[in-house]
Amino acid sequence: MIKLGIDVHQEFYVVVCQEGGSNPKPAQRFKKEAFLCWAAKLKQKSGAEIHAVYEACGFGFGLQRQLAALGIECHVVCPQKLDERNRRVKTDGLDAKALCLRLDRFVEGNRGALALVRVPSEEEEQLRAIHRQREQLVKARKQLEAQGRSLLVNHGIEPIQRWWKRRAFAALCVPEWMKQLLRNS
Repeated sequence: MIKLGIDVHQEFYVVVCQEGGSNPKPAQRFKKEAFLCWAAKLKQKSGAEIHAVYEACGFGFGLQRQLAALGIECHVVCPQKLDERNRRVKTDGLDAKALCLRLDRFVEGNRGALALVRVPSEEEEQLRAIHRQREQLVKARKQLEAQGRSLLVNHGIEPIQRWWKRRAFAALCVPEWMKQLLRNS
């Protein structure tokens, strides 16, 4: 059995490999594409059962799906503090090694060693993206509304509800310079 602890970054992965019950090998750094080729060759060459783990992050679940397509059992876990000895030293290699060691305990039966994250389907991820984008747009609108309201209040003008709407904006009795600033809000 082979276990892979993966520290994920946007441009590269840092991977620690443990074969059987041996000590984990030193960390290796791979470009994304190179890692998938390496993992496919490892699976093909060894014929062994391969498990991998990485922390959930802003890069989605594509890596999990790609590894699963190669026949590698990939687990995604909650981000967590991996410095168990509190050395206050954080490197990608140490994180990958800590993930690998936790994966080893997990595979050996200690189900509490990893805090698994449910991997959503691609459809669920798309729906989440739509929902998140809407939330971000609403948040941005509220920030702009607050900026405009603040400008009005700071200059002694009582703001009206929904001042940015077409009719309300046209009815604003403010100097032209302020209307220009409000248009930018």
